[in-house]
Amino acid sequence: MDTSSSSSSIADATISRRVEVSLTEFSTLSVDDVRKLISRSAKKSSSLDPMPTSLVVQCSDELLPVITAIINMSLMSGHFADKWKEAIVTPLLKKPGTELLFKNLRPVSNLAFISKLTETAVAVQLQSHISCHGLYPVLQSAYRCNHSTETALLKVRNDILLNMNKQHVTLLVLLDLSAAFDTVNHELLLESMTSKYWRYSTIMVSLLSIWSVAAGSC
Repeated sequence: MDTSSSSSSIADATISRRVEVSLTEFSTLSVDDVRKLISRSAKKSSSLDPMPTSLVVQCSDELLPVITAIINMSLMSGHFADKWKEAIVTPLLKKPGTELLFKNLRPVSNLAFISKLTETAVAVQLQSHISCHGLYPVLQSAYRCNHSTETALLKVRNDILLNMNKQHVTLLVLLDLSAAFDTVNHELLLESMTSKYWRYSTIMVSLLSIWSVAAGSC
């Protein structure tokens, strides 16, 4: 079987599924949902937090209804508070032992705890929707449960072996992008999310655009 025609068929099938499925709104969270979010999240504090994260955890029974209401308000309105977009940025060396030069540093952002909880709530629902409706490209290994660089390499290795068995020549082209996410056209990405292939609601795109714009301005 020709691997190029196979990949093309897979891509067409993925687009066909996208036309049939749309995500119009985020689901609101229950108190138990937020409790699980907090228990699974890193308990790091930021100087931007009104109170230490450790204290939030200790007083979770009293604070959970308030935190849940705040997150749900953001999900339903498509609004992400300006304060949540602020971060304490610390420059760290990409590799220990390298010279302390600007090009060798990477920025690490420390966001407010409620900001990270809301971001996680959005990510969980998006990933669940994409996974449940088979919207991930079949050959995608990044950002998928039970997938990794290992599954991507196994696919490439298998295709090469199949071509060798047919006595075909395989040409492999590898593209390594530095800061790959920065190469994405965020405006085009957001526009495609409201197209016939995704049909995300205006509120959802408004909320998602916050992370896209923030990432593009870094």
